[in-house]
Amino acid sequence: MKGQLSLFEPEFIKDIDCTADTPVTRGKKDKPIYGTGKRIKPRVQGRRETKHMEEIFLEELLPLEEYDLIVVLISGGKDSIATYFKLRELGVPKSKIEFWHHDIDGGNPRRHMDWRCTQNYMKALADAEEIPLRLSWRKGGFFGELYRIGASKPIEWIDPETGEILRAKETPQQAACREIEESDAENKEELLKEYGCRMKFPAKSGNLMTRWCSPYLKIDVAATVLRNLEEVKENSKVLICSGERRGESAGRSKYNEMEVYFRANAEKKLKRTVHQWRPVIDYSEKDVWEVLKRNKVNPHPCYRAGWNRCSCAGCIFSTPELFAGFKELYPEEFEQMKNDEVTLGFTLDNKCDLETYIEGAKSCLYAGDTEAIRSLVTGEFTEKDIFIDGQWKYPAGAFHGAEGGPC
Repeated sequence: MKGQLSLFEPEFIKDIDCTADTPVTRGKKDKPIYGTGKRIKPRVQGRRETKHMEEIFLEELLPLEEYDLIVVLISGGKDSIATYFKLRELGVPKSKIEFWHHDIDGGNPRRHMDWRCTQNYMKALADAEEIPLRLSWRKGGFFGELYRIGASKPIEWIDPETGEILRAKETPQQAACREIEESDAENKEELLKEYGCRMKFPAKSGNLMTRWCSPYLKIDVAATVLRNLEEVKENSKVLICSGERRGESAGRSKYNEMEVYFRANAEKKLKRTVHQWRPVIDYSEKDVWEVLKRNKVNPHPCYRAGWNRCSCAGCIFSTPELFAGFKELYPEEFEQMKNDEVTLGFTLDNKCDLETYIEGAKSCLYAGDTEAIRSLVTGEFTEKDIFIDGQWKYPAGAFHGAEGGPC
């Protein structure tokens, strides 16, 4: 196993070592290959040291033109945006691509974990590029899951053509909990607890069982939507593209570039082939910014306001400096999260409460880009703002290392 993992160590640049002076290596413009029958192979052969890794091992992709649908899991962050533009430079037509964006807040009218402008930023990019945008979420979002008593809420999404809100088939557990909630039972909470109880922040851990935000609000959402789409249920080939990079963290350095997407692949039962590809996995941060620069993309306002990463505004992996910036931007939300810690008896950080966590930290907030700050506070972002007409500049948050952990 040691020899296998060592394959992932050379030839990629860690974010902490990347600067504006780092040479562009993999971020140069790709030559079109769509329609040529070419099969893309990974730069580093995938891992096969466990039974699961053997089952999802993928030696090469199908020719890109053979996929019926190419989904870009797009957060609004630089890496997923670079993923999209790489596909376009490879010649993939817009008619084959969909943007899938997960609403972390799940339509929750009272509480927000994500940046207020992210959905509008994504809509602006989708409209400008004329790419269908499929919004999806777990009902109730982050705070609904945080305070969950009973089964997790259903997953929903918006059909990009009709605008209709669709919902995955209710699980037996969800049905049972709904019946309890609608009943006149006096001991509802005790009955619901038999189906589960969260009441804890996600842990700062690589273990997705305890770092529940990623699987419950992102991974499971995408897989559920895919399994429930009528147009790809049978006899279809789907490619899921995402923007993880080896340079971000030690954990991601060991990711495979391509895999069988086991959560929705059903070649025997439904003749549905689903592959996953991480097209920018070996890109440095400089390479990624080069793609956005070449395509004149205006980075998400959080980068321009000083953040080095575009995950949730209140991400559990935020450094003290990032949380100090969060407090400065969103003082009411910060106070609410402090109250959450008291109510739950469980801190967001593994070791201390939020106020102690940011004690003495200098806010990351860059006051020089007033338009970015306005967008983060108001949530406004329009299609006319998504591309830059004049000189493209690195945002204030660029090249600040990998501090903050994985998104």
